[in-house]
Amino acid sequence: MAALSPYEGERDNALAAARRIAAKHNMSLEEAAAGGAEPEEPKQPPKERKSSYSMSATERVFANSLHLMDTHLQAEKARYEAALRAAYDRGLAKDNEAPKSLASPVKVRSKKPRGMSPRVHASMLLRETQLSLREISGITGLDIYQITAMKLKLRKPAA
Repeated sequence: MAALSPYEGERDNALAAARRIAAKHNMSLEEAAAGGAEPEEPKQPPKERKSSYSMSATERVFANSLHLMDTHLQAEKARYEAALRAAYDRGLAKDNEAPKSLASPVKVRSKKPRGMSPRVHASMLLRETQLSLREISGITGLDIYQITAMKLKLRKPAA
């Protein structure tokens, strides 16, 4: 830039500024003019993409936050193992059996589902409530498309 200026004072000032900047970064004027030292190579070479698929914005956000979940899981696992070691040091039995309490035993539910089937429950909710399809889907566990099909089938035929 200093060489291109038609004014001598401007050239001198630009050259002085270039020397100060180069000295600040421990470079010669030639290195600074070339754009600085060669950048270090990345630690891991970038992976080659095999397909032309590009992620949506939502997928990018999820992919960027995925490592946070992994880090959280690792931290929780380390915390759990440290607590378990501390419990063993305090005298917890190695067979991992919890001591029997004197409280009343917890009632175990039968594995047989109680109440209506999800389809019957959904059709009843469609007929008798003003709940949205998404809410009914959440209550019954059925897919939104199944609920929509049931709603359409419940309509009265045209005369």
